[in-house]
Amino acid sequence: MAGALWFLSIVFALLFSGISIISEASDNSSQDRIKFASKNSQAKDSTKEELLLFYEEKDLVVATKRKIPLSKAPAIATIITADEIKNMGARNIMDVLKMVPGIGISINEFGRYMFEVRGIRTATSEKILVMIDGHRLNESYTGSALANIYNDLPVENIKQIEVVRGPGSALYGANAFVAVINIITKNADDIKGVDVSATGGSFDTKKFNLLAGSSYEKLKVSGSIDYLNTNGPKLVIDKDRFAGQSYTKAPGRTDLSLEKTDVFLKASYGNLTFKGQYVGKDRGAYIGNAYALTDENFIAYKNLWNELNYSQKITNDLSANLKIYFDQFEQDAKVELFPEGFTSTAGTFPDGAFAQAILKNRTLGTEMQFEYEPFEDNHLIIGGLYENIRQFDVKMYANYDPRTTTASLLPLGSFQEVTYWANFNRDARREVWAAFIQDEWGIRDNLNITAGARYDHYSEFGDTVNPRVGVVWGIRDNMDVKLLYGQAFRAPSFVELYNANNPTVVGNINLKPEKIRTYEAGVGYRVTDEFRIEADYFSSLVDDLIARDATVSPAQYANKGGARVTGIEIDFIGQYTSSNYWKLSYAYQEPKDRDTKQRLADVPSKRANASLNYELSKYINSHIDVLWTGSRPRASGDTRGKTPAYTTVDLTIIGKNIRKDLEIKASVYNLFDKRYKDPDTSGSSKLIPNDFPREGISALVTVSYKF
Repeated sequence: MAGALWFLSIVFALLFSGISIISEASDNSSQDRIKFASKNSQAKDSTKEELLLFYEEKDLVVATKRKIPLSKAPAIATIITADEIKNMGARNIMDVLKMVPGIGISINEFGRYMFEVRGIRTATSEKILVMIDGHRLNESYTGSALANIYNDLPVENIKQIEVVRGPGSALYGANAFVAVINIITKNADDIKGVDVSATGGSFDTKKFNLLAGSSYEKLKVSGSIDYLNTNGPKLVIDKDRFAGQSYTKAPGRTDLSLEKTDVFLKASYGNLTFKGQYVGKDRGAYIGNAYALTDENFIAYKNLWNELNYSQKITNDLSANLKIYFDQFEQDAKVELFPEGFTSTAGTFPDGAFAQAILKNRTLGTEMQFEYEPFEDNHLIIGGLYENIRQFDVKMYANYDPRTTTASLLPLGSFQEVTYWANFNRDARREVWAAFIQDEWGIRDNLNITAGARYDHYSEFGDTVNPRVGVVWGIRDNMDVKLLYGQAFRAPSFVELYNANNPTVVGNINLKPEKIRTYEAGVGYRVTDEFRIEADYFSSLVDDLIARDATVSPAQYANKGGARVTGIEIDFIGQYTSSNYWKLSYAYQEPKDRDTKQRLADVPSKRANASLNYELSKYINSHIDVLWTGSRPRASGDTRGKTPAYTTVDLTIIGKNIRKDLEIKASVYNLFDKRYKDPDTSGSSKLIPNDFPREGISALVTVSYKF
């Protein structure tokens, strides 16, 4: 591995820097080492101070709604900076999040990437709250931000990603169930000009990004435009649910094509700030929506959000913040459920069985928040919000009767609107009222207590109250201990409430919210100025899980049982200079059904990752990421062996200082072409018997220039 790293580094340097640059860099590096060895103890002390500052520079916002050093924050959290994101060659936030302890990413038959946090994973990742600059992105139809729109968010405009593992409903309400992810964007002062980049590589991938920012006295404007077009990997599906039938398309190829446009704008004048984003996305369906390999799918999403924020300092101790916002999510998904020639007992579909589901979902909201410091080392936050959510223009088209089962699927003779007699969902409304309070109290210089709670009222199911408390104790100058408790809830989605005319599963308007209680204990220990260890233990109890109740026909969403997950997460972090650092993480989790004590399926017990960033010279930076995922057990009744463990390696080399403001980045993903799979989630049915294949080796080259 080390030999391959050096070989690729040298090749990269020869292509873009020339042999003379490498020679000069080598001489300079040798001289620097000699100079360093001769420095006196005063210089060493200066280096130590810089490293100490490095640890304190990472401030966390999402844990308390204000900046606080990570080691002092009442949360188990990970922060990834813009430099780290660039060095690792991340294509989107998935490449960043997969390296966070306790998080795993897999794919399902419909091409949705499923995010698992601390052993909890669902098809739409609705138990994770995602925000950009504190603006929540989860839509009400699926309850998710990651299922359809934001799993592949571009990273060029990201200043910092904050990931809090554990419940966050005491501040943020619904969906802050197992994690809160806050993406902080760059502002005008971070950009100071125009950055343009072009990317090309495997799968006929083409990507263009423009990032700009400028300041004019009180006016600051920044934003980005990102365009991506890729065919995606064409992976082989050798068998699907129709194996052995004449109309099966297996063996055949997956469809992970993607075309995406992302536009972001942020502008501020004095105390007034506007933020907004538009995302338009057309993607393939991987295998297909019904475990049948199909090739005529058109899945389009659009998402638009706008937020206007006004902040005012009333007195030295009191400030207020008011924001109003408008969000709109649109879906237009035409999918081929079954291939050409599919035959049921009711007839044959020469062109395949098609359905098209269209809907719009919008949110109007306002939030008011006050921050008050009643006395020294005490910070109080009080706030409230109102949201009016409406789902509308829900329409359904099909060439079959959606109420009939696969075996007896009834052809309609033509592709036609069935909205008025067999719609898949319905127009709906939701109102949310909420109030929250949080108090941070520095009892002593080394002892902080944070306590708070939030009350939410939903028009469908009523009230829920979620408290939290955290104690952070600096028992030594180089050691912090955290003791945390929190509760959270996840509101039923419109899919779970109103799904209709589906023989597989229908909605249930009597659903209650899912609930979780989590206990955490964490220790952070700075062994030396260059080396830090962080370890935490968690135990989560989940109640009123929403799942399919197959005891009724058709199956119906219901609050069924719960889960208990315990585990540990350990981070080793080394930082020797601002450019040379390494990380090693290990996570162990034991997710079980609360009642049967049976191991939850399709998530691993163990996961580990490692990162090394090394500046080979002033011209070349190298970065390597290694991700190991343990084996994953099958669902009850599935006689297949565990999904095997796998290891992937990603390598990025950056050429810089070649010419002023020019950078060239080359990344290889899955460097050793590891062939691995994610588990078929159909359980004992084994509809995709050989599981879901994942992409092998791929490469991208990015050229960027700053004006």
